[in-house]
Amino acid sequence: MSPVATTTSMRSLKDLLIEQVNELHTAETQSETVLNKVASAASSPKLAEAIRAHIEETKHHMERLDRVLGELGIKPKRAEMHGSKGLLEDCLAIAGRSKVDPHVRDAAIIAAMQRLEHDEIAGYGCARTWASLLGFQASASELLKSLTEERRFDESLSRMAETLNKSALEPMAAAR
Repeated sequence: MSPVATTTSMRSLKDLLIEQVNELHTAETQSETVLNKVASAASSPKLAEAIRAHIEETKHHMERLDRVLGELGIKPKRAEMHGSKGLLEDCLAIAGRSKVDPHVRDAAIIAAMQRLEHDEIAGYGCARTWASLLGFQASASELLKSLTEERRFDESLSRMAETLNKSALEPMAAAR
């Protein structure tokens, strides 16, 4: 397994911040294509629309990360991140399961999307805290905006799950 590093060294909190922002940048870049496929696989129009709306938010996250990198004085550097990559692959695998009841697949999509969102929430939360501690207040503000949007999307997925998970029970009840 290759190391998860984007900087030549991690001797300071700023090095760690740069690494985290690059990881977030890479994850957001890779997510657009995956999220489009996941939205297309959703049987619930409400779920598909929520994912598509999040794709638009992702574009704003990218713009914010570019501004953060600018304040840090660096250009984006592709980061090797196994966690987000694996979560995105999980989302694709679930979206590709065509022989699953559509309601059950929607429940699985929500679960996979929430794991992805929780990873991003952790990344944005850490990066925002470090930017603030290091005195990069504009960056901390930009990161907080994306963190808030990620949390909001996660909460909307939870609300949808309350309804959609009940629909996933119906095939099971009919089989009894």
